[in-house]
Amino acid sequence: MKEEQEIIIYNTEDGKASVALFAREGDIWMNQIQLAELFATSVPNMSMHISNILKEKELQSISVVKDYLTTAFNKN
Repeated sequence: MKEEQEIIIYNTEDGKASVALFAREGDIWMNQIQLAELFATSVPNMSMHISNILKEKELQSISVVKDYLTTAFNKN
């Protein structure tokens, strides 16, 4: 059975910001590069915050980490 996935792209009216979201099974997914762009920070900073969130058990990694969205690509 093929899972349905869609990409939703939001653009601000002035065109200065654009965010692409992956929608799958009713959830929205963003990779660390997208999160860093959204919050105007670096990928290492996002990684640090995500690690702290998981370490403090605010969220469980099984519910917020998708292996297929994890890649070796890093534009920074």
